[in-house]
Amino acid sequence: MKTECIYVDENRRERILYIDELVTIEYDHDEIHYMNNDSRLFREVRRASRERRLFCTCGCRSNLQLVAGDRSITTRRFFRNYTDFANANCCYDESPLTQRSKILLRAWLNRTLRRDLLSDIPIAEIDKGNRRYELTYYAQECDFGLVYANEAKNIPFEKIQELDEYREMHLLYISDIHNLLQGGQLPVHQIDMQDKQGYCLFLKIADPEKETYPLSDATLVCTYYIREYIDHGIWIGLPVLENGITAFSISPQGALCYKDEPVNTFTAAVKEQYVTRLRARLQQETLHETANSAAVSPPGQSGYNDAAGSHRTDSAAEQPAADCRGRNALKSTVKRIIEKRLEKYSDIVFEVDTGWLEETMIDNNRCIVLDLDGIDAQNAGILSQMQLYTGARKSITRIGQRIIFAGYD
Repeated sequence: MKTECIYVDENRRERILYIDELVTIEYDHDEIHYMNNDSRLFREVRRASRERRLFCTCGCRSNLQLVAGDRSITTRRFFRNYTDFANANCCYDESPLTQRSKILLRAWLNRTLRRDLLSDIPIAEIDKGNRRYELTYYAQECDFGLVYANEAKNIPFEKIQELDEYREMHLLYISDIHNLLQGGQLPVHQIDMQDKQGYCLFLKIADPEKETYPLSDATLVCTYYIREYIDHGIWIGLPVLENGITAFSISPQGALCYKDEPVNTFTAAVKEQYVTRLRARLQQETLHETANSAAVSPPGQSGYNDAAGSHRTDSAAEQPAADCRGRNALKSTVKRIIEKRLEKYSDIVFEVDTGWLEETMIDNNRCIVLDLDGIDAQNAGILSQMQLYTGARKSITRIGQRIIFAGYD
């Protein structure tokens, strides 16, 4: 089964033809029906099929035929290889699920946008450039594009990055429901999609083999992914919304809305609730660990620490005031750098204690050293995930349990 073909008209001009171009929508009964069989486009495509002027889009150039019933309301239409001209090297095919998903998405966009849609429009046709990536659907009047893939991995980072250059274009990324993960290691392409639109969106279709195509068979599932155990890098999916596709719409600004409210509003609320609960849990765990540590500390330990602290204070007081201010400024700079880099790993606001940072001299350069062995295990686990960096003048390197910041003075 194929949902697209290369259509050669009577003037020998070629264009890609999509099966959903033969679709019209009847809202009275929430069903999608094909155009009448006596429509001009259908007659031309049917004739082209008989005259072997439909070809596979994968490049094998095998002839395709239009499969369609005689009833005007039949939904069993697709392209397939002629049995006597089937090319054994052609492996391009689409499942009933992919066909059904594309048709229902197009019907939903027609309903909510009330605009003419172009199917799989290449970026090159938008800006006359040489970019090769395509959108699934594009509404030119409101500059809105929808990118759909049955497999989320088929929306690679390169495509997302390239489409991001069109900042005036509103893009929505959707993949099939089987890509939904409840927890574990989140694939990088889904992280990229969430970074671009603020959540991951999945399409759930009821019974792909069904003869009729009611919009009520399509459901949108919105999920927000966040790290649960920061020091282990485990992701969990927070359910945000799940409802029939007709409960969702596209605003004039190109934002996905649920019952006229932006979906990002619901995502932010779910995220805030989770972060609040997680902060409370981490605080309880820290208090519990502190209490256990105090209970098992050997006699005189606290006095030793007080003495050491007093010694450090006396030593610091003997330093010139200007040098003290410079040391504090350097620590504050590194503190901000650490906190900013850790924002990539969690939505939890992480505060660095400057007491964890020690200044030293390495190769006659002022450096800041963060010794992970010198702080509690939980914070050390978080800090150990920080990205390292090596540049011409500045660097963040790690030797054993020591993270060294050089060139930031």
